Amino acid sequence: MFDDVRVEPATFRAFKAGNAIQLEPKTLRLLLFLIENRVRLIEKDEILTAIWNGTHVTENALVREIAKLRKTLGDDPKTPKYIQTVHTRGYRFIAEVEVRNPSENLSRANGKDSELTAHANSDGHPAAIAALRQHTQQKPRAVRLAVAGILVALAIGILLGFRAYKVSNSPATTLPLTIRQITTWPGLDSNPAFSPDGEAIAYSSDHTGTFEIYIRLIGLDGRDLQLTNDGQQNFDPAWSPDGKRLAYYSMKRHGIFIMPALGGVAKQLTEFGSHPVWSPDGQWLAFQEISSPDLDALPMGTSTLWIVSSQGGAPRQLTQVNNPPGTHYAPSWSPDGKRVAFINFNTVSPQVWSIAVSGDGLQSITKHGTGDKSWPIYSPDGKSIYYNRGETFWKTPVSPATGAAVGEPIKVADLGTTVIRNATLSANGKWIAYTASTSTNNLISVPMSPLTNQPDGSPSFLTNQPGTRHVSPAFSPDGTRIAFSAYTKGNVSNVWIANADGGNLNQVTTAGGRVPSWYPDGKQLAFMSDRQGRRRFWTVAAAGGNEKVLFETDGIDNARMSPDANQVAFNFTKDGVINVATMPVTGGELKQLTYDRELAGWPCWSPDGQFLALEIKRGDDTHIAIIPSKGGELVQLTFTHGQSWPNSWSPDGDKIVFAGARDGVWNLWWVSRSDKSVKQLTHNTKLNVYFRYPAWSPLANQIVSEYSESRGNIYLMELR
Repeated sequence: MFDDVRVEPATFRAFKAGNAIQLEPKTLRLLLFLIENRVRLIEKDEILTAIWNGTHVTENALVREIAKLRKTLGDDPKTPKYIQTVHTRGYRFIAEVEVRNPSENLSRANGKDSELTAHANSDGHPAAIAALRQHTQQKPRAVRLAVAGILVALAIGILLGFRAYKVSNSPATTLPLTIRQITTWPGLDSNPAFSPDGEAIAYSSDHTGTFEIYIRLIGLDGRDLQLTNDGQQNFDPAWSPDGKRLAYYSMKRHGIFIMPALGGVAKQLTEFGSHPVWSPDGQWLAFQEISSPDLDALPMGTSTLWIVSSQGGAPRQLTQVNNPPGTHYAPSWSPDGKRVAFINFNTVSPQVWSIAVSGDGLQSITKHGTGDKSWPIYSPDGKSIYYNRGETFWKTPVSPATGAAVGEPIKVADLGTTVIRNATLSANGKWIAYTASTSTNNLISVPMSPLTNQPDGSPSFLTNQPGTRHVSPAFSPDGTRIAFSAYTKGNVSNVWIANADGGNLNQVTTAGGRVPSWYPDGKQLAFMSDRQGRRRFWTVAAAGGNEKVLFETDGIDNARMSPDANQVAFNFTKDGVINVATMPVTGGELKQLTYDRELAGWPCWSPDGQFLALEIKRGDDTHIAIIPSKGGELVQLTFTHGQSWPNSWSPDGDKIVFAGARDGVWNLWWVSRSDKSVKQLTHNTKLNVYFRYPAWSPLANQIVSEYSESRGNIYLMELR
């Protein structure tokens, strides 16, 4: 509801001042789409794709529908209350929305008994769900969060209901998909997991300021049961096949824990690892060796997969380092319990693999396309593996006997600009639960005192480009301009330049570009770009124009040019491990500087070019280290548990600014090269916020960094 307008998605009706209003179906779908994507700018192409579903129409059709809405709602385009026009770009729904009924019974909304709430198999444990239902009916306050939290969720949660999408043309699916929003918390709900009988979902949420594990009954008015309450940042809930237990990962306590599905004492199963998944017989859990460094980043390094008995004992390593290359994560058991699917990632493009539980029979499942692939899921019959690539959901046919792919990938669903995360499949194979996440991402500037190297005021945002990620800022040698990479979903990253205060924003490259570096004269930029399947290092005038290839960069990443523009330092992957190497800007012989067995990468040059700061990995933690740029002894500077990701130096060459996570919370820090002292520069307290790529101005008066805040809710999607 907004103002005096009430919209009922389930009944597909709208009312104004209590009276039904007449809107054509397409116009009402447009209104729902605007409401569901409110506040952010929605590009015209996105609206045309979502509402007209591939039918060729001009922008005039959209203008006409917007005009109909405004006339019916009583909205003035010159002084809008509801729909704001962003000229040449699109529209933004600006009215404040209130949710009056945030959770309808799924079977009522379908007009029939929902297959989702039917028992999926004879191994289900209905007693647990029945007990939860009885508990919520008799003591509703005990299973809710704090009343204030619920009121906030109801007041500002996203409008829910059923939405019908047409999937992009593919051999497998052309029917509409039913999508339903399950949670409405304005923060971040993530990691959904179906109960074996499909009547409940376990998930992780920051309702209380820290992430805890919750259970929500799908068909009982959206009540929650909070299972953990220890403030230890708990994620990745997974139901046992009998529905009696839940496994999860604790960020602060480290390792895998198991607890009763209706609450109780948690038992620590391992002292390391995350993302546990149960074997079909409930005897074993597979898990990944390391945790993700935050809620958005992919795990890096030499992480492998492990298996442990659900009763406890010594874990057994399943996959081996560098086979396949990169990080192994997101395991998923096959229905017969004989294989485990997973993702590998070596900074290029994640792909799906499977391996026999014995450790033999490694099989590559996907090879197509770039883009993040995550959370593979076996179909109940074991003949397909589902996975997502950003906004699209796919499946690849596989052989249950050998685990090999036996057909081409099939697109199952395309949700436009909605990013799918943490997807999971119901036991009957008819429903997918997932996190639909959104993020607000901009460059943030922290004013600094040149005399004390301490913050000198409150941070402020330099950019305001909705739907865009701003990455790898780099100051010009005179400190007056900033080059950075920017990209929107579905488009390649390009290099942009702005004044140090964020003004005079201009795009420099047009065919792709990232990780920009400045030449000493401030008139040219060097950058990386992948074009026509080839990764190369390029140069371009800061004002834009012709782009020139400097050298091929296949096999390397994150290339940064030295201050004198003679050398390039970069990530070099060999035998599955990232290390640091250099080479001349004009191309030539590669010189490897580090030989780490876990990870040493993301180098950044000192102002005099004599040293490189870099990130080294030790177990779940990463630290700051330095090494002479010509080679020599590696010196570790930070030792605190957490993540430390360097990107720039202070102008005097003593301090290295880095994005650091402590107990999962990201802030900006610096560490001194001379005495190893560490200083916190920002004071964020939210787990759903991250900082990346801080750059220190040569004028010493500001630090600019990527800043992103993520929000998300749990959704269900029916597969047909």
